[in-house]
Amino acid sequence: MPTERVRMWRPVDQERILLMAGETTRYAIEPRGEYVFGIVANQPMRARRGREHHLVRPGDLVAWDPSAPHAGSAVDARAWTARLVLIEVADLHALAADPEADPLTSVEFPQPVISDPDLADRFMRLHLALESPSTRLERDERLAEWLHDLIERSCPVRRAKPSLTPRDDRALRRACEYLADRPERNVGLDELAAAAGIGKFRLVRLFRDRTGLPPHALQVAHRIRGARRLLEAGQTIAAVAVATGFADQSHLHRHFLRSLGVTPGEYLRRLSA
Repeated sequence: MPTERVRMWRPVDQERILLMAGETTRYAIEPRGEYVFGIVANQPMRARRGREHHLVRPGDLVAWDPSAPHAGSAVDARAWTARLVLIEVADLHALAADPEADPLTSVEFPQPVISDPDLADRFMRLHLALESPSTRLERDERLAEWLHDLIERSCPVRRAKPSLTPRDDRALRRACEYLADRPERNVGLDELAAAAGIGKFRLVRLFRDRTGLPPHALQVAHRIRGARRLLEAGQTIAAVAVATGFADQSHLHRHFLRSLGVTPGEYLRRLSA
């Protein structure tokens, strides 16, 4: 029988990340603009991302970027334990970028399984600090330093994409803000392009080039983010579905499960565990 004992929570004073910890025999996630970082313990796990297959051993770190769905399964049906941090794309840039250094551009992890005892030990200390009543400054320092060092170690040389023209920059910013401010609205492409002040086909290309997502996927990501916050605030699943623009509870259920690997009801149970 599958084992599933995982809890989720947000650390105090840190709304940009979601923490997970527990034991499981399987999972499957289709990321919508989110990174998943973690460490596996106790038992190994088999991981799959697209056509890639990996064996993750106890003590290994994983760094899943949003480039493709990923899933894990137990070896010999033995549950593994893990500690994880989920960070949305925009929040990763805010947490790890240094305005006095080179700008943080596209961040991908072509080798998502990382054997590095020092990074693994620091991740455990980070996760425990985020769980314990440590100071906000300590938590912020540990998180920023660990993310920076992981990116420097594990990512290939990142080349900044060509600068946007001022018009393109304004258009993309307006479109992103339009979607973020109206996640519940059934926005069409013509409406979004009009708000951005640019042609719709160019706008779609800008989204894909700069965010890695088409506009509709970013809209769903905003809706899922809003749904999580409302669930955490105690609203019912039915009310959350309406408030965040999903057609009904089943629509919310489907997208929530694809994005996080759990249903809204299970999410609530894990938060209260």
